[in-house]
Amino acid sequence: MNKCVKREISLLQYILTISGVQVGFGVLTLPREVAQGASTDGWISIIIGWALTTLVSLCIVQIMAKHPGDTLFDMLTRYLGKWVGKAGMVLWILYSLLAAVSLVFSLLLVVHIWILPRTPGYLIMLLLAIPMYMLTHGGVRIISRYAVFHFFFTLWMPLLLFIPLKDSHWVYLLPLLKEGWLPIFNTVKSTIIAFLGFEFAFVLYPYLNNKQSAGKGIFIANVITLFIYLQITLVCFVYFSPDGITEFLWPTLSLVTPFHFSFLERFEIIFLSFYLFVIFDSCIPYIFTATDGINQLFNKKGGPLPIWILLSAYVLIFFFYTPSSYQIDALRELWGKTSYFFVFIFPVVFLLYITVCQRWQRRRSK
Repeated sequence: MNKCVKREISLLQYILTISGVQVGFGVLTLPREVAQGASTDGWISIIIGWALTTLVSLCIVQIMAKHPGDTLFDMLTRYLGKWVGKAGMVLWILYSLLAAVSLVFSLLLVVHIWILPRTPGYLIMLLLAIPMYMLTHGGVRIISRYAVFHFFFTLWMPLLLFIPLKDSHWVYLLPLLKEGWLPIFNTVKSTIIAFLGFEFAFVLYPYLNNKQSAGKGIFIANVITLFIYLQITLVCFVYFSPDGITEFLWPTLSLVTPFHFSFLERFEIIFLSFYLFVIFDSCIPYIFTATDGINQLFNKKGGPLPIWILLSAYVLIFFFYTPSSYQIDALRELWGKTSYFFVFIFPVVFLLYITVCQRWQRRRSK
């Protein structure tokens, strides 16, 4: 019997979990990053990045579809052998840890700067560690249910960002291809990093109750992420000047800063507080991937010890040392560089390898 049957997830949960992992800090920083690389033609880079991401996503689905009941660790050991498979799993765990550390540190930075500037970082981390443990220890079903909850709970937030359009200038988007195609292609590397999170399909696939729809599901998840990124980027482009947008560290928050109410002065704090639900959904899957991978590596069944160790390490780090924004940016940049191999090159190469192995085995059996 499939060991994941009792923890099956629906197609909707599969879709919203993947898109929820993708829509994290990219919403806050992507408009500035693509504007720095390709000016207001950066939205074209987002579409190209989405196309590349979708192709790799379908490769992941094809890999897992070869043996629907297997986890990634099972696939690695099946085709690479016991020791090479374990080594590959260790590298995958290290990548997930790097992603988790980068995202959690970025989350702490945003909370500390915008919401709780006078609260020590380790206290903020201690408070966040409680829901992180509950979600991670709950496993795939709880994580996917949380993704569905936060999607509908924060559905009003993208709609709110249409309000600045009344003061927008669409002429900022013209002319198209201001500097040609080269800056657009060079900026694609920033956009594909913003789509990171689709690799969580490696983890989700064994739990999906309708595996035949996995390809369609991951395509829809990427389309949802594309629409969100395009909407926010285009609104920022037509609201800020082409040169002015690059001066904002988080231009998306600057969109809601001018909102004023008689009973509320800083609406961006309320906006960001709700957005923490979204950022949480980016951090938790990577923490789960790393800790669940450790449990699989040592043949433990859902033990909470790796989760406790990782979250305790976060608290201790912030108790003794607070990373600067530049160090956190460098950490995220390192994560982005490693993702080129683990997320974009590995699935394509591994799928080709599996296909060749299967054909060779079929020829030998004849």
